[in-house]
Amino acid sequence: MNGTPSTTATLHGWNNLLADPPADLAPAARAHLPQLTELEAAWPALAHGDRIVHGDLRADNMVRDHHAGVTFVDWAHASLGPACIDAASLAPQLILAGHTPADIARLLRDHPATANSPDTTTAFLAALTGHWHRNARKPTPPGAPGLRAYQHRAAAAGLALLGYCLS
Repeated sequence: MNGTPSTTATLHGWNNLLADPPADLAPAARAHLPQLTELEAAWPALAHGDRIVHGDLRADNMVRDHHAGVTFVDWAHASLGPACIDAASLAPQLILAGHTPADIARLLRDHPATANSPDTTTAFLAALTGHWHRNARKPTPPGAPGLRAYQHRAAAAGLALLGYCLS
């Protein structure tokens, strides 16, 4: 099972944006577009692992009970992958919740799930952020009126975090 890449291996977006950068692409994204594209291209080869990963951690996929703690729900994207996926996918969500990108970059550097695999973590963050940047520009799907606005915010948070990971 370790040879099977995580379902997150298909995340992408920077390559599409590199081919035809939109006028509203953030200056930080535009400045690092070749590097972000390279990181994203490296991600599928790194998406192998032996951990069960949720693959889509964010606040609306967690339920907090004062007695039982936090339960992760909506395991539609669960797969095997590297341990860093869930911690890294939660990182931009922490920025959206008000934490600074610098603090979250430090957390990723020191957290047991990500500390031993900084290249894998950064490549995953690049692929996830590119996915959000690309999808945020698509038409709004029926029944999901807030999705594209969320993807724009998540893309900005991911890009702010990548700024620290790439420096």
